[in-house]
Amino acid sequence: MSAELTGRTGETPQRRRGATQAVASSVDIQLIAIIATFLLLGLVMVLSASYALAGTYYFVRQALWVALGVVVCAIMALIPHRFWQQMALPFMLVSIALLVAVLVIGEETFGAGRTLFGGRFQPSEVAKLAVVIYVAAWVAAHSKRMNSLTDGLLPFLFIMGLVAGLIMAEKSFSVTIIVLAIGLTIFFVGGGHPGQLFLLLLIGTPVLLFAMYEAGYAWDRITGWYNIWFNPSRAPEQLLRLTAMLREGRGSIADPTIWQAKASVPGLWSDYLFANIGADLPVIGTFLVVALYAAFGYRALGVALNAPDWFGSLMGVGVTAWITVQAAIHIGTSLTLIPPTGQPLPFMSYGGSSLLSSMAAAGLLLSISRAATEKKATHAHFAVGWGDWRPRLPRPRSGGRAASRGQDRGARSASRGRSAVRKQTGRATRGRGSSPTTRRNTASASRARRARR
Repeated sequence: MSAELTGRTGETPQRRRGATQAVASSVDIQLIAIIATFLLLGLVMVLSASYALAGTYYFVRQALWVALGVVVCAIMALIPHRFWQQMALPFMLVSIALLVAVLVIGEETFGAGRTLFGGRFQPSEVAKLAVVIYVAAWVAAHSKRMNSLTDGLLPFLFIMGLVAGLIMAEKSFSVTIIVLAIGLTIFFVGGGHPGQLFLLLLIGTPVLLFAMYEAGYAWDRITGWYNIWFNPSRAPEQLLRLTAMLREGRGSIADPTIWQAKASVPGLWSDYLFANIGADLPVIGTFLVVALYAAFGYRALGVALNAPDWFGSLMGVGVTAWITVQAAIHIGTSLTLIPPTGQPLPFMSYGGSSLLSSMAAAGLLLSISRAATEKKATHAHFAVGWGDWRPRLPRPRSGGRAASRGQDRGARSASRGRSAVRKQTGRATRGRGSSPTTRRNTASASRARRARR
């Protein structure tokens, strides 16, 4: 019965087992474990940072955002990542429309970061994801022309200038830096020349500094940060409270002074969550969080390097740049190493828009990882049943269809060359003839092969 079923379906038990293993192994357990650790530790730290001031209010709301974020991540993981290559332009247009809308009807929070819907939604968080998807799709389609001025540098400068300009108009300069880091990383990895990268930095840095100076409040943050190091008597009260909390925090949660210090720092559960981790778990906690982000970056780069196509690789690189740069900015702000930015700690800080966008980015990585794992498992599955008869062609890094056509022409030329050599060899052999002993040996070998069959 088993043999009959195998004959009808063309499948063997080994092949069916290989297909089952392909489905089971398509889940990136390592990445999921890292993200789950972020979420759980973030919930605990949000409760610790906000309990003295607001009880469990922020904790309950963050738990709801985490639940919704898990759903968003799962949906993004189930959608094939190539779908976003076709939706890149519409998604970018929607993001630009939201950035324009927030300038017209949005609300301003703490002098920057305009929001919609009563402060519940930040379009700049959507812009981060849109830049990852659109720039990756654009670079993948133009990878052979990235070094060109008219086809590579200028179109990229227009794309990034438009998005970054709209975000700068919202006076959200830290998001501008993150978006530029995402775009420049994808551009450089996708084939951009280092000289082009230097030129973009040469143009963008003065523009960004001038916009920060004109905004007023951003320049005040820079001078306040300078004073905390070199002129504490003129430093802002918020930074003085933050540094005092860092000095008093030694992991002694039972000490009432640490809770009083936490209550005096506004936004501790969002903008300065890493400082709260340092106060509660000084060495172990801070080292654990930094190690988690390093592990996330390492795993995300692994997903990018093993992606089944160039578009997936570029998206993986973009997500890696996004999460690691934003985490570095938040950690630097919390330790007063850089001026205050208001950027949350990815996956951990309180805030719905940031958490949902980060979870969507994580879902993209899981989708890319799943596609790569299924491709490898499919190869192994056919190797068990029939032998892997496919040619080992390198994944094209650039050129698209043109590169594929070039490979086809090269394969046909090589095949014609081998056929010509065989014909010439056959004619030469027939011309020389063969001895009776050689013919007898050949006939004996043929009979032996037929007998073995």
